Amino acid sequence: MDVSQLEHLMRNLAIKETRTNSLDLLESKLSDVNQDIYETMLCSESLFKFLAEADADQHTTASRIIYDKALEFFPNGSASVIDRFLERCLTHPKNSVKQFGLRGAAAMVYNSATITPNTVELIIQHCLPMKEVYVDTMLNVLVKCLPPIFTEPTVQNKLVSVLQFDETVRCRVYEVVCTVLEQHPAYMQIASPVLESALADLDKDDVLLQSSVLQILTQLLTTKEGFDYIEGIDLFRKVYVNIVSVKVTPFMRFVLPNALKFYASAALIQPSLFLQRHPATVDFIFDQITPEDPMLMAIAYDCLGMVGSTNEGKIFLSDNQKLKMEQFLKEFPGILHSTTDVYKVRFIECITCLMSGGGSESIDNRVTCITQEWYETMTESKDLEMVQTLFKNPFPDIKMASLKLLSAIVDHRWGQQFFQNTACFTEQLLSRRLDTLNVNVAQFKYDVIKKLSLCPTLEPFVTDALKQYVTAGAFHREAHVEVVIEGGQ
Repeated sequence: MDVSQLEHLMRNLAIKETRTNSLDLLESKLSDVNQDIYETMLCSESLFKFLAEADADQHTTASRIIYDKALEFFPNGSASVIDRFLERCLTHPKNSVKQFGLRGAAAMVYNSATITPNTVELIIQHCLPMKEVYVDTMLNVLVKCLPPIFTEPTVQNKLVSVLQFDETVRCRVYEVVCTVLEQHPAYMQIASPVLESALADLDKDDVLLQSSVLQILTQLLTTKEGFDYIEGIDLFRKVYVNIVSVKVTPFMRFVLPNALKFYASAALIQPSLFLQRHPATVDFIFDQITPEDPMLMAIAYDCLGMVGSTNEGKIFLSDNQKLKMEQFLKEFPGILHSTTDVYKVRFIECITCLMSGGGSESIDNRVTCITQEWYETMTESKDLEMVQTLFKNPFPDIKMASLKLLSAIVDHRWGQQFFQNTACFTEQLLSRRLDTLNVNVAQFKYDVIKKLSLCPTLEPFVTDALKQYVTAGAFHREAHVEVVIEGGQ
């Protein structure tokens, strides 16, 4: 393709009646486009006229043409012609063209090609405030590209300037900044103007805005620096006073789930410190475990599992919430039996967290005693019949959840003994009859059996059978030989 042919195609792209055919023709001749022709195309005014008037399908085709070729010619990303093209797109008066530029920046980033700091700033300035934008694409690009330039004054000024827009746009800024801080907590001080704006929105009498902001700020709790910041501004108490302790209204239902997750995340990251200073928040979680609102109840189960997943959390629940834990555990089998499959997996996962040995922490005797007491309170037995019943469920999600529960339980010596006390559980576990239904379940079952085969408390004949399964592999199939006799009946 030469320049004259390209110019002819570009002119036809700008004409509505010939646009689709010209676009298809251009794509078919893409292999004939060299770098000089390509750079000429990107500078064509007809191209921008086309982009301003094209529909979504035509934009998709154009993005393949322009950005695939860009990655072919400039695999490392930033080049003056690409940078100028993206700048023209991102500063174009039409939002659809801005989105086309954003799509190009994303294509470069996703293929490990670089984009300039100026391009990142233009995305902040022109795309973040847009009402209709590829939000996930934009946030992913910014989260990937911002950290190296996050401390630059121009970048911070651009982020702060966008806070003048409505709450939807402000929440986008909060999410970008908090996600960056989750990865780079050292930037906490630099981001203080944005965080202060988020806290101001949290104080407003708008439950939907409160819910969104609280959910975003919860990301900060994943690091020690973020936890210290939240603790330093007394946000744990403020949320309790302003949200949890107020009279519940129909609108509060929107913010309560995120308040639950906020406290549970804090208890998970800094269990000793948080639970010592804010024990009333656990009462708040228990108060939401009511069948009157299944959705809120499921979230409360998730959060209780988070609180009880650490050794410190288990000890706190055992020492300070003994009566509530006893009531919760005794009611659990009935609730699990009556609940829908939508929530059943989440309820099992809650018990799995409570039975776990504390993750990477070593299992001490006190935690082992607590988990055994909880299990016996819940099932009124010294076997794993409840887990066995769940394992028999044919649905892969529930079967997987039951295997995870079994894996957590047999980390304890009492769990290994209870497994051995359960009639036919070993045989059912070793059966390969249903392994073909779900590869992930079959693989995880193999991992659990391998763990059991190494348990010193099991009888030799049990471990021998388990080891035989492990030796055969996760996806072993028994060979079936049939002999057919000619003329036989």
